[in-house]
Amino acid sequence: MNASVPVILVVDDSYAVRQLTINVLRQAGYTVLEAEDGRQGLNIALEERPDVVLCDIHMPSLDGWGFMQAARASDTLATTPVLMLTSVNDRDSVRRAMAAGADDYLSKPWAKAELLQAVTALLDKAARFKADVEREKSQLRSAVMATIPHELRTPMVTLLGTSELLMLRRSRYSEARVQEMLEDIHRNAKSLTRLVTRMMDWAELNAGRDSLLPAARDVVDVVPAVRDVLWSHHFSTEAQAVLKLADAEVDSQAQIFGGHPVQVRLEPARIRCFAPDFLKIMTELLVNALRFSKPGRPVGVTGKPLGQAAYQLDIANLGVAMPEQFIAQIGALSQANRAQHEQQGMGLGLAISQLAARRNGASLHVPRIDGLPTVVRLVFEIEIEIAA
Repeated sequence: MNASVPVILVVDDSYAVRQLTINVLRQAGYTVLEAEDGRQGLNIALEERPDVVLCDIHMPSLDGWGFMQAARASDTLATTPVLMLTSVNDRDSVRRAMAAGADDYLSKPWAKAELLQAVTALLDKAARFKADVEREKSQLRSAVMATIPHELRTPMVTLLGTSELLMLRRSRYSEARVQEMLEDIHRNAKSLTRLVTRMMDWAELNAGRDSLLPAARDVVDVVPAVRDVLWSHHFSTEAQAVLKLADAEVDSQAQIFGGHPVQVRLEPARIRCFAPDFLKIMTELLVNALRFSKPGRPVGVTGKPLGQAAYQLDIANLGVAMPEQFIAQIGALSQANRAQHEQQGMGLGLAISQLAARRNGASLHVPRIDGLPTVVRLVFEIEIEIAA
C-alpha cells in the first residue's frame, strides 16, 4: 500500500451497502479494506491499522458497539477515528455510539458528499491531533532542558553550601545556629525530593499514552471528590510545603490554608476520570492558586454541567496575573514572572495537570489571566448511563 494514501476500513454486513461505500471511497482516491462483520473487521483493523474505520452498528457475530468496545480496549486502535453507520436514526443510538467511543455518526441512506465530508473531517482531526501532540512533546522536552537545571540548582546550592559550612566551621556556631542550619538543610532536601517526585510524575505522564481508554477511567462524583481532595493529607502536605506553613496554619476540615479560605460551589455530576489523576490535577491547580493569591483572599472552586455531555470545573484566585506568552506555552514548564515571583513549579504544576487531564479525555485552558481573578478551567466528560 502507498503509505501516503489514507487507508479506510469499511465494516458492514450488507454486501450491497459495503460495495457502494467502497466504490465511493476508492473513486475519491482512498485505499479501502472491507469486512463483513465486526469480528472480521476487528481482526483486520488490528493487523492493518487503518487511518479511519467506517462501521455499521447492527451486524452478526460482533455488532458495532461490540467492535467499539474491543477497539478502544486495544492499544493499537485506542485513538483510531471511527465513523458509525446505521439505518437507525434515533437519539439513543447516537448517544450509545458516542458513549462507546465513536468519533462521528452517519445515518443511512447517506449522500456521497456527506460521506466524503465526514471521512475528510476525521482524517483532518486525526492529523491535527497528532501534530499537536508532537509539538507539545517537543516543547516539553526543550523546556525541561532549559528549566529544570534552575529548579534543581536552587535547593542544591543551599544543601551543599550549608553542609560545607557545618563540616568546616561547626565549632564556631552555637547549638541554636547549628540547629537552624540543619533545619535549612532538611527543608531544602524535602523541597528537592518534592521537585524530583513531581518531575517523575510529569515524565510518566509525558511518556505514557495520550489518552486512557474510557473503560479504564473511574466514575468520579464531583462534589465529594473535591471535598476529599481538600481534606486529604496529600493536599495539606503540598500546601504546607509550597506556602511554607506550619501544621497549625492548615485546617483542611474548615478548608483554610495559610489564611486562604477555599470556597466551593459545585453542581453535582458524575464525570469520567482516573481517581488518582483527579487528585493530582486538583492538588496541583489548587496549590498554584493558593501560592499566587493575595494575602487572605479566597480561592474559588466552581463547577456546573455543560449540557449532558460535559462538566466545567473552574479554579479561580485573586493575585498574580499570568503573561500571555506564558499561557501560549502552557505545559512547557515555564513560570510566570519568575523575576518578580521566585516561587518555583507553577509551570510544572500546570504541565502535570494538563497532561493528566488530556489522558482522561478532559481539557485544560486558562480563560482569564489578569489575576482579577485568574481562572484555570477544566472540562471533563460526564458519565452517561445507558439503559439496558
